[in-house]
Amino acid sequence: MSRRPLLAAALSAVIVPAVAQAAPEPVRAAVIFLAADRNGDGAIDLAEADAFREVIFDAIDTNKDGRLAPQEVGVLIVPGKENADPKEQEKIAKRREELLTKLGLAKPEGVPKDEYLDRNGALFATADADKDGAVSPEEFAVIVEAYGVLLPR
Repeated sequence: MSRRPLLAAALSAVIVPAVAQAAPEPVRAAVIFLAADRNGDGAIDLAEADAFREVIFDAIDTNKDGRLAPQEVGVLIVPGKENADPKEQEKIAKRREELLTKLGLAKPEGVPKDEYLDRNGALFATADADKDGAVSPEEFAVIVEAYGVLLPR
């Protein structure tokens, strides 16, 4: 195995979530793009996107039951705040629900891994605006802004 895939795997599993938590959105998107572009060619193809979504799923599925429950995903996409008053907690809960619905992850029983991964084709097609079979950094930035990336902020 070459060093590039090993670096991508390390970024995906450890560094990306840590950097993504504190980074401004453009930096966060760039770090995630670099981690997803496993072959280092400056674009993300469908195979790379599929592999990266699998890494994301496995990282989010904290109880390792093969499903993404709204509780697992919600706290990652909209973290809670210590000492938040009830009004603030209500705003956080509403924002979580909005994003879970937008991402198709609001099912009370959770979304199984195969269903989560199957949806990637449609998202990839949307991201690949010029239909060249690869997502450029510019296309990736647009899709991140439109849909968000399911990693901790």
